[in-house]
Amino acid sequence: MNYRLKIEGMRCAACSAAAERALKETPGVTEVSVNLALATGEIKTEDNFNIKTALAALEKMGYHGTVIKDNENTATASHDYHPADVAIGLVFGALVMYIGMSHMLPFPLPLPAFLDMHKNPLGFTLAQLFLCLPVLFVGRRFLINGVKRLVSLHPNMDSLVALGTGSAFLYSTYHTILVSGGQMDKAHHLYFESAAVVLALILLGKFLEEKSKNKAKDAIASLAKLIPQTCTVLRNGEKVTVNSADVIMDEIVLCAAGEKIAVDGIVLEGEGDVDESMLTGESLPVYKETGSSVSGGTIVKDGFFKIRTTGAGGATAAARILRLVAEAQQKKAPISRMADQISAIFVPAVLGIALLAAFVWAIIGKDAGFVLQIFVSVLVVACPCSLGLATPIAVMVASGQGAKMGVLFRGGDVLEHLAHINMALFDKTGTVTEAKLTVNTVLNVSGQDESNWLPLAIGAEHGSVHPIAKALLEYATATNITVPMPDSVSTLAGKGVRATIENNTILAGTLRFMEESQVDIHSFPPLPAGMAAVYVAMNNKPVGLIGLSDTVKPTSREAIRRLTAMHIESAMITGDNATAAQQVAEETGITRVLSEVLPHEKAEEVNRLKEAGYQTAMLGDGINDAPALATAHVGVCVFGGTDVAAETAGVLLMRNDLLAFTDGVALSRFAMKIIRQNLFWAFIYNSLGIPLAAGVLSSFGILLSPALAGTMMALSSVCVVTNSLRITRFSTKKMFKN
Repeated sequence: MNYRLKIEGMRCAACSAAAERALKETPGVTEVSVNLALATGEIKTEDNFNIKTALAALEKMGYHGTVIKDNENTATASHDYHPADVAIGLVFGALVMYIGMSHMLPFPLPLPAFLDMHKNPLGFTLAQLFLCLPVLFVGRRFLINGVKRLVSLHPNMDSLVALGTGSAFLYSTYHTILVSGGQMDKAHHLYFESAAVVLALILLGKFLEEKSKNKAKDAIASLAKLIPQTCTVLRNGEKVTVNSADVIMDEIVLCAAGEKIAVDGIVLEGEGDVDESMLTGESLPVYKETGSSVSGGTIVKDGFFKIRTTGAGGATAAARILRLVAEAQQKKAPISRMADQISAIFVPAVLGIALLAAFVWAIIGKDAGFVLQIFVSVLVVACPCSLGLATPIAVMVASGQGAKMGVLFRGGDVLEHLAHINMALFDKTGTVTEAKLTVNTVLNVSGQDESNWLPLAIGAEHGSVHPIAKALLEYATATNITVPMPDSVSTLAGKGVRATIENNTILAGTLRFMEESQVDIHSFPPLPAGMAAVYVAMNNKPVGLIGLSDTVKPTSREAIRRLTAMHIESAMITGDNATAAQQVAEETGITRVLSEVLPHEKAEEVNRLKEAGYQTAMLGDGINDAPALATAHVGVCVFGGTDVAAETAGVLLMRNDLLAFTDGVALSRFAMKIIRQNLFWAFIYNSLGIPLAAGVLSSFGILLSPALAGTMMALSSVCVVTNSLRITRFSTKKMFKN
């Protein structure tokens, strides 16, 4: 079974690592993934598992977990850090710093006599103590949580802050007591400003980080708002306004111009344009008429529709997209494993480094104030917040941006694999082509004129729902051919039709049908390569043939060009004959063709390419493509694919063209570039910050103060989140400019 959990209390990478470890160690849990950016977790369990066991394991670690209900939006904005608290922390922190450090500057800042260290040491110390208290109050969550984690032997970022600022405050308070007892020289040993400023800056950093994360969640949260809360249904002949979640299957929903469609369904009556940009990313409205399918969340631009419901509530396309995006955010990219492994041991290691550095400086003979400054600075600068956010925040933003572009990723792992592909394999019918036959050529038997037989041949197909019949009738409309109505028609499945029109017997169908009907097949002209043919005889005499072929999607050639520009080789893998496949390949620019491949052989062909060293993506839309989709490094289900293909694939295209795929590849590569940048700066920051804070370069006059360390720590997380937000501005328009 699968459970999604909301986990409260996680503040850094060490927290998410601890929560993940606690869940993994719970009996009955088989797989775990914890997302720091969303404060969520996903677990796979054995069938008889009791979810209360997992929640209890989290509680024991100091985290509060709740089960997320189906269709519940986890990307809602959080407001844990309030502007008033930040303002109080900054104002009082600045006052403490002003008083405590004014005398250290080359040009001392003015202070009233009752706060002057030399004239009134007691007033100087007490003022800092009392001004520090409001900062401790607004930042109490870091202190309380940090102590709890220390007591439970599962330290996190808050533990580092609590140890650092707590040590500075208690050390300073002790010296304040000594000053009040008459030892005025102890006023030189105060570090209230370190405790106050560090807490204030961390609070500011968390506030800015939360704002940035909320902005990153906007794209996802907007999906949850797509479906209107209410809609109008037809019940017992009356119009009734009901909650959208209460609409049942096959119920009739009414929707007028300007309204959002609340359900997935089929148009029973009406016609007009529908804005489907939320699903496909395409800005142009799509014309809908009786028999057309519509999706919940799309907007009626004009017209009026009476819709028979095929999906409501959690069964709508928009709800499925929301679930897929949520799943994508939860699944980790392989690149994040390194950060997770480091984060799991990072906090204990930092505690050890801080204690070791303090001990070494104490042995060397430095005074207690210097030793305390080293201890506090190392603890504060090393907080691994940015490391924990580097990957999940970028995956979250990329998932939302992909949804806007009509590309759905099932997980961070898919995002990473897609970025590394160098071979794209395409099914032909319905993927590269429209899966729609069109008339390409009309050939006469010697001595015949097509105007004599072609209208009759098309008339013989009147009323048939076969794709060939539809193609012939569309051809007649496009070329202004007047089609006579048949007097009688009989259809022979798999062979063709026999009709009587204007006292003529018309046969239209396969060459075998002609032969069985004792028509001289040797008189027919040869069929052009790569086409299907409808052979036509009138009164048992051959008169001509009609050549049909599948239509290549208008954007397929451009998509192949873009893939080539990204150094991705393209291949077509199809069950169709070699001639037809080669013709499509030449038209689109596909360089490798694997034709007449059976469904089970498609997966074998994909495996051969993988064994040859290719990183593969397989694109298809049918049940027969599912094995190959599952075998490839990345399976891609194209727009309109079967449920089996959609469930097997890791990427779903919501636009009916292959440019959506190239957009997805380009987006995944950009997202991985952002993730690598995030991890690089997070590692560099900690790698440089810890030695500086430990005093390695103090002999050169380079030493991080606790206040500066706190500033660096806060800004590192903000920078990682802000860098990730660059993905929201990603566009392929300039990238693939001709």
